[in-house]
Amino acid sequence: MDFSNDISREAATGRVCILGGGGYLGQHLAKSLQVDGKFVVILDLNFPHFPLISLDETQTKRIKGSILDEDLLDEALEGCDTCFHLAGYGMSGGASLDRQKCKLINIKGTELVIRHCRTNKIKNLIYAGSITVIFNHQELHYAEENTPYVKEFLSPYAESKCFAEKLVLHANNPGRFHTCALRFRGIYGPGELRMTQRAVDLSLKGLVKATFEKSSPCYTQYSNIENSVNALTLAEKSLLLSNSHAAGKAYNIVDDGQPVEAMKFWYPLMESIGVTPPKIHVPYIIVYFLAFIMELLYLLFGIEPLMTRMEVNLVAITNTYSIENAKRDLGYKPTNSHNLKSIIQFYNNMNSIMDEKEQKQRAIQRG
Repeated sequence: MDFSNDISREAATGRVCILGGGGYLGQHLAKSLQVDGKFVVILDLNFPHFPLISLDETQTKRIKGSILDEDLLDEALEGCDTCFHLAGYGMSGGASLDRQKCKLINIKGTELVIRHCRTNKIKNLIYAGSITVIFNHQELHYAEENTPYVKEFLSPYAESKCFAEKLVLHANNPGRFHTCALRFRGIYGPGELRMTQRAVDLSLKGLVKATFEKSSPCYTQYSNIENSVNALTLAEKSLLLSNSHAAGKAYNIVDDGQPVEAMKFWYPLMESIGVTPPKIHVPYIIVYFLAFIMELLYLLFGIEPLMTRMEVNLVAITNTYSIENAKRDLGYKPTNSHNLKSIIQFYNNMNSIMDEKEQKQRAIQRG
């Protein structure tokens, strides 16, 4: 297959590949890379529209398909310097319990990515990891990256992400093929669907009625979309150096400043959409047990769980992470930490648009 025309357009600035780049993080990353003048190849199963993201289509190549398709992998990687591996399965809900798919996509898929990166002489591979590789039941207080991997995983997703991270870091070959992993914890932002929109949906449905902390209070750090994208681009710049300090390492990528209370962080957003934050407290063990039952119902009957045990623990048990290594090695400087203003404004604007549509519809019906 001839890629000469595509490659000629970005020869002066570089060509990068984003696997699993059709989602929220991937499209934001693509936009940032294009601002830096790069040509971006995106491989993903779907390319949903996000209201606040607009890519330069003259600097974008979209390939619809899976990382398990080796021909498409080669097409996506051809001529690239860097590969951002964001593709994955099972980040939340019942999908996180699907052992077969998590193993297939997160482990075998990563093995294929590494193999084809080498075949296509990719210089750098940056893997989007998860803090769940070091967190399960125990409190973490500014955990560093050398915190041991957990031995008992709460979900096949967490286990598969751990295995995949090890594969990526082990593949590092100084001076030839640089790799690193960035561990995120709940990426949020205006228009983000998995975390932010889910919080809104659950609130509007009246399903956020109580708190259930085991740690009191329960502190954590989330990963703002701006900070997350910044970390990914900084990682690429670091790996391009022949003596890269980031090569072969994992980094925690969360917001800076004081940790926030895991559930109370979302209260301003809830109030902005007309929902009263919960005032009732339910014992943690009851909620954890209910999550266990919901997991069983999913495995037996396919009923989507309201929350999994991992999701319960993430907002019930203190888990905070040190970003000092990312600051030192990558130059990571979070600029927008634990700030919901842009998200609240986003939903206010969406509500205004909906109100206008309803008014126009009523006018048409009256007319």
